[in-house]
Amino acid sequence: MTRTIGRATFVAALLSAVSTAAFAQIVGSAPTYGCYAGQGAGTSCVNGGGSSLAYNVYTNNTAVGLSNQGIFTQYAASTGGSVGYYYEKAGSGAGQTAFLKNDPSQFGNGDSATAFTVHFGASDAFVDSSSVLYPFVGAGHPMTAGGGQFIQVPVFATPITIPMKNAKVTFNGNVNLTDKDLCGIFSGLITNWSATSVASKLTAGTIKVYWRNDNLGSGTSYLLTQHLAGVCNSTNTASATTFTGFSATTKFAKLFVGWTGPASGDATTLYTIPNSSFPNAVGAKGSGGIADGVNNDTTNSAIGYLSPDYTAIAATPATAPAGKNPYTSLFVAGLKNAVDGKNYTPTVANTNTAIKNTTNALNSSTTPPATAAAGAIQTNWVPKIVQPAAGYPIVGYTNWMLAQCYKSSVVGQAIIATLGGVINGTYSTMLQNNGFQPLTSTAGTFGKAVKDNITNNTNSRNININNTTACASVATKR
Repeated sequence: MTRTIGRATFVAALLSAVSTAAFAQIVGSAPTYGCYAGQGAGTSCVNGGGSSLAYNVYTNNTAVGLSNQGIFTQYAASTGGSVGYYYEKAGSGAGQTAFLKNDPSQFGNGDSATAFTVHFGASDAFVDSSSVLYPFVGAGHPMTAGGGQFIQVPVFATPITIPMKNAKVTFNGNVNLTDKDLCGIFSGLITNWSATSVASKLTAGTIKVYWRNDNLGSGTSYLLTQHLAGVCNSTNTASATTFTGFSATTKFAKLFVGWTGPASGDATTLYTIPNSSFPNAVGAKGSGGIADGVNNDTTNSAIGYLSPDYTAIAATPATAPAGKNPYTSLFVAGLKNAVDGKNYTPTVANTNTAIKNTTNALNSSTTPPATAAAGAIQTNWVPKIVQPAAGYPIVGYTNWMLAQCYKSSVVGQAIIATLGGVINGTYSTMLQNNGFQPLTSTAGTFGKAVKDNITNNTNSRNININNTTACASVATKR
């Protein structure tokens, strides 16, 4: 079970980052709202979870100073320990469902016997028409489990890296795959390195494909398939007898004939794909499952898809203290951008180039909403990037799902302050060291728009968190 940033774990997380004397100040009044009991009576808490892609940079603790700690850890330290964050690493789909229902059992980590308020969700999957949250998009559609209007905002941009193992792969970008390669490999059409465009650079052999089988879906799968849906077709993917075609989905298995998965409300059963539809495919749960699978593969013939912080592309990965990261040798392929014809590795700079070159027709919501009516529609707040005109070709955003109205001012202010810190650049170095591009300098003016409309009410649109006017008539606050 994943437990993070309650009082006890918060203290342990910072033992190497702040002095012993500072811990004498970690006190506070007992919470009066629905916190997880294991956090301790001295810490007020903000509860949430979801994305495993973003887990490390939210909660990580290292031995190299407070500035290298995760976002939530740093925020907790700034309050003297009186406020903490509790985060469930459960996958983007679980994050959406648990937040919508205000039900921690949806995280699938054994929480059915505990009772705590789910204050926020984290998801790399854009809330579109297939999302459980879609019915609550827009003004006048308050969430049924309380909190008033649903809010969705981007937090930072991420590339979806393609980690791979092959006898001849020795460093990042040594091999540059094309969209045709990716379409074939991830649909099951290409099963041997000898059939790829880079066959001369690799040792021939059967490709073992690691994919996300999370029971409620994966945002990493969503960002990968969002790109593949825009660039793949029936000529470069597997036959319709085994593969239905790419579409943007959190549930990768559903692209294949004969898939099985959990029944509605089942937060534990994983998805499966039959061998007859996807030869040599291996399902793995969470980013850690994919990273471990590829990293520990003994055949030296593996491929997967991951966020950068689990790979050697990150400058100082946040998965473990410096020098102890198990994934520092997990190399990634470079990818050819089909629009400009150039090869790119998934660096922060190449991610930034991609999100600044999104004017082509495949992309949408690339500028922030300009009116109050548009701003009340949450699908307008996250850029959807299918194929950038330049830069690394598979990029997207990890997002926070929030309620507009919180009954605890401590919770509301903590969320506002933490989101404000992301926008103002407090965590930029740490995020970039892990391969992510902060919202502060991405997607045109999105950072300023979130600050002016969601953390503040600069434009008087009344769509900000804990807006007095909007929340006055909300009977059940989150």
